[in-house]
Amino acid sequence: MIWEPFDPVSYFIHVVLGFIAFGAGIVALSTQKGTSIHIRAGKVFAYLMILVALSTFAFMAYKFLPLALVLSIAVIYLIPSAINAFRNGRKFAKLWDRLLIVIPFLLCVFASMQFVRFQSIDTAPRVGPILLAATFGFLFFQDLLLLRNRERERYYWIRRHMTRMILAFTFTAMAVVRLGINVGLTLEQTVIFPTLIAWLCIAYCYKKYSPEKLTPARA
Repeated sequence: MIWEPFDPVSYFIHVVLGFIAFGAGIVALSTQKGTSIHIRAGKVFAYLMILVALSTFAFMAYKFLPLALVLSIAVIYLIPSAINAFRNGRKFAKLWDRLLIVIPFLLCVFASMQFVRFQSIDTAPRVGPILLAATFGFLFFQDLLLLRNRERERYYWIRRHMTRMILAFTFTAMAVVRLGINVGLTLEQTVIFPTLIAWLCIAYCYKKYSPEKLTPARA
């Protein structure tokens, strides 16, 4: 059964909250940005996913899952970082961004080590760890640039928020697929496909929220 070797009740609650968060994420991504529906759905997604990510650590005491650990830590980094993008002038946001920068660095190193480990036992290259390492490396590089200069235009913070929320939703989607939905995909493919789709969405939104696309009133 899907909850073995975990406690059925606690794991069932964990799964239900995860699916509710996933549904809220779909609503947030599919509605017009800045509307009350988008904001409320985004908050439901953010708060529930933080709770689900934290509860994942408790389940690790019974069964260690490296990918679940990476996704949970990534969500705990991405969501506060996305929220801070709209509170960038506050002192606690600046402090949080300084503290959180270590997480994408460590995840980049871990994903790179996983790639090296898989290469030592497999002949075919593993694309999944490379994509994850590149993703976390990109986030770490962005955070380094932000530490040097926080004086940014509004469109920068919008895109920073968008990038991190899309990736957080992507990692949620990975967890949902890996929960046991039989779609004929391997572990490697459930990492590759969502991540590539996420970066296509981010590339589209980067163009959409470029400076020339924003009106002076919104910028």
